[in-house]
Amino acid sequence: MKTKSDRIANMPDYPFARWGEKVRAARATGIDVIRLDIGNPDLPPPDAVIETLCSSARDPSSHGYPGYRGLPALREEIAAYYNRRFGVELDPTTEVVPLLGSKEGIVHLALALLDPGDLVLVPDPGYPSYTMGAVIAGARVHKFPLLPDRGFLPDLDAIPAEVAREATMIWLNYPNNPTAGTADLEFFTAAVEFARENDLLLCHDVPYCEVTYDGYTPPSVLQVPGAKEVAVEFNSLSKTYNMAGWRVGMAVGNSDVLASLFRVKSNVDSGQFLPVQEAAIRALNTPDEWIEERNSIYKQRMTT
Repeated sequence: MKTKSDRIANMPDYPFARWGEKVRAARATGIDVIRLDIGNPDLPPPDAVIETLCSSARDPSSHGYPGYRGLPALREEIAAYYNRRFGVELDPTTEVVPLLGSKEGIVHLALALLDPGDLVLVPDPGYPSYTMGAVIAGARVHKFPLLPDRGFLPDLDAIPAEVAREATMIWLNYPNNPTAGTADLEFFTAAVEFARENDLLLCHDVPYCEVTYDGYTPPSVLQVPGAKEVAVEFNSLSKTYNMAGWRVGMAVGNSDVLASLFRVKSNVDSGQFLPVQEAAIRALNTPDEWIEERNSIYKQRMTT
């Protein structure tokens, strides 16, 4: 009896899962382990978010299948957040796809767009799912370095021209995990032009956009004029509102790409639990003061 495909046989365990097993084993022996591999907030979400979840869960009508595209109100709230935060206008119907956390969207995007043998440009170091999505889709990976002397920004011009032209997509992630490097709009303007010149999709992952210090305000790649022609952006409530376990994310940007992503998702999952969606709507209306206070706690920890 066959128990695994060639694809799975050649796939390593997910790094965070593998390290998590080691951490659990160490803790079982009494060792106090501090995990530096995975960003997992230890503070709770806003009280109003928890209250919304509980209230919605008590409604008998909340427990059926929630629909595949996500609540219209959630898509509209995501679009409103992008307008308010970045000055980016999104069509809630065609340019917003709610996700069960951004990780599943990142991997499903690979299945939606990549054919076996396609080439993906991935930062090194970088979030493992950029590479794993490509591997699952049977694609190849070309890694480009993020170096301290460049502020952990890639030298896009150093990517060989023939590699760039062959690639199907490139992944970027700022504020960066794990280097904490940051990028400005000038960098994203150059990145959009790089994508346009090489006819590839620019995928930007921005889950840490609200975890910042000292007055730095991260931009969205979609702030670049014309970016939606070549780019999609992934975001998440995990770090912004301390909702890592709730699994709520979003993909926004190019409508044709998002239509392909949704086609895969609608064949794989059945949407997000309705009370979680309603709590996400509430989270996206959290006052900026709450985020500032949370960030001040993080900064105090760093400087104590």
